[in-house]
Amino acid sequence: MSSPTPPTTSVDDVEPHSSTDATQFKANLGTGRVALLVIACAAPLGSVIGNTPIGFTLGNGAGLPIIFVIAGLVLCCFAVGYVAINRAVPGGGGFARYVHAGFGPGAGLGAAYATTLSYGAGTIGITAAAGYFADVIAQGHGLHLPWWLYSVVALLVVGVLGRHAADLSATVLLVMIVAEFAMLVVLDILILAHSGLSALPLDIFTPQQVFSGSIGPALMIAFTSFIGIESAVIYANEARNPGKTVPRAIYLCVGVISVFYFLTVWLIVGSIGVNQIVPTANESQGDLLFVLSGQQGGPLLTTLMQVFFLTSVLASLVALHNATTRYLQTMGTQGTMPKFLGRLHTRYQGPARASEALSLLTAVMVAVFVLVGADPYLGVYTSLGGLFTVGIVAMQGAVAVTVVVFFRRRKDRRLWKTLAAPLIGAIGLLVATGLIIANYSVLTGTEDTVPNLLPWLIPLAFVVGFVVHRLRRDAVVDFDPAPAPQEHG
Repeated sequence: MSSPTPPTTSVDDVEPHSSTDATQFKANLGTGRVALLVIACAAPLGSVIGNTPIGFTLGNGAGLPIIFVIAGLVLCCFAVGYVAINRAVPGGGGFARYVHAGFGPGAGLGAAYATTLSYGAGTIGITAAAGYFADVIAQGHGLHLPWWLYSVVALLVVGVLGRHAADLSATVLLVMIVAEFAMLVVLDILILAHSGLSALPLDIFTPQQVFSGSIGPALMIAFTSFIGIESAVIYANEARNPGKTVPRAIYLCVGVISVFYFLTVWLIVGSIGVNQIVPTANESQGDLLFVLSGQQGGPLLTTLMQVFFLTSVLASLVALHNATTRYLQTMGTQGTMPKFLGRLHTRYQGPARASEALSLLTAVMVAVFVLVGADPYLGVYTSLGGLFTVGIVAMQGAVAVTVVVFFRRRKDRRLWKTLAAPLIGAIGLLVATGLIIANYSVLTGTEDTVPNLLPWLIPLAFVVGFVVHRLRRDAVVDFDPAPAPQEHG
C-alpha cells in the first residue's frame, strides 16, 4: 500500500512575505495555556486507562499508588532545580539549553539530538497506539476498519494543528483536558459513593504491597505518566511572561498530576480489592477502567470514557508532536538539522516545515508497520513508547545533574533549590532510568534483541551530537536563536 501523507502546503504559504513577518513566534501564551500543553502531553485519562493495568500486572500490584507518590516526589525535586536553572538561563531550547549552559555546546547538542529522538519515538508510537485503541473501541460498537485508518485520521489532525502556533493547540486541548479530568473525577466520586472509606485501603502503604512484584516496570509506568512536565520550557519563546509563566506552569502541573494520579489509582485498587487487583487487571487488561466504569456508572459513563480516552490520546499526540517540532525547528535555525526545518509559517507563525517533515516521517513509519504486519500496541507502542520514556527520564536526570554543576560553579547559596532538591531528583531519575532499562524486556514482552536494544539509541544520539558539533564548526549551537531568515524560491 502507499504510505498516507499529510496535507502539504505551497511554498508561498510557508515562506513569509518579509523577513520580519515570520521570524518570531507569537508570545501570547499564559500560565493556563502552557499548563494545558504540558498536561496534554501527560494525558491523565490516557495514562490511567492505558498505563495502570500494565503497572498492576507487570509492576507491584496494589502498591502502585505509592510508586506514583515516589515518582511525584522525585519530579517535584527535579522541578525545583528545573525552575531555578530556567530563571538563571531564560529562553527556549528545553533540556538542550540547560545542558549547554552546564557542560558546553557539544553536550547541549547531544542533549538536543537525544531529546528529539525520544519525543519523535513517542510521537510515532502514540500514533500507532491511537489507531489501535480506536479500532478496539470501534469494534466494540460494531465498526470494523483497519487500525491504521484511525492512525491516519489522528495524523492529519495533528499535522494541521502542528503548522500553527501553540496557542491554537492550547485552545483545542482545553476542551479535551477538561473532559478527561471530568470523566475521572466522576468515576472517583462514584467509587467513593459506592464503597465509602473502604475504597481507600491503608494496606497499599505496607512494605508487603509496595515491594511486591517488580518495581522496575512500576516505576516506568509512573514516570511515563508524568512525562510532559519538562515540556513547559519549550514554549518559553511563545509565553507572554516566560519568567513567571513557565515556572508557575511546571509547579501547577507537577502538583495537580501527582495528587490526581495517586488518588485515582488508590481508588481503583480500593474498588476492586487489594488482593483482587492483579488477577482482575490480568483478565481485563486494557478494558480494566471501562469494566470498572460500567460497574460504577453504567454503559453511558463507559461510552463517554471511551470517547474521551481517545481524545486524551489525541491530545497527548498533539503535545508530543509540538514538542518534537520545536526541537527540530530550533536545530534547523542553527544548522545542526536541515535548515528548511527552521522555517515558520508566515501567517500562523508555527514551525510549519518541521511539522510537515515529522508528519511525513510518521506516515512512512505507519505504512512500514502495516506492511510488515507489526502489532500496533504490543509491537510498536511498547517498543517506541519505552524508548520515549527511557530517553526523557534519562534527560531529566541529566538536567538535574546539570543544575547542581551549574550552580556549584557559581557558588550559589540556595542549598535546597540548587543542590539538595536537584540532587535528590537526579538520583531518583537516574535510578529509575537504570531500572527501566533493566526491565525493558518485560515492557516489550519479547526477548528479541532488536527491540531491547532500542534504549541504547539515546546515548548514541548524544554521541552524534558531540560529533556534529566537532565537524560543523560553522554551526552556531545556540538553543534560543531567532528563526533563520527565509529564502524565496
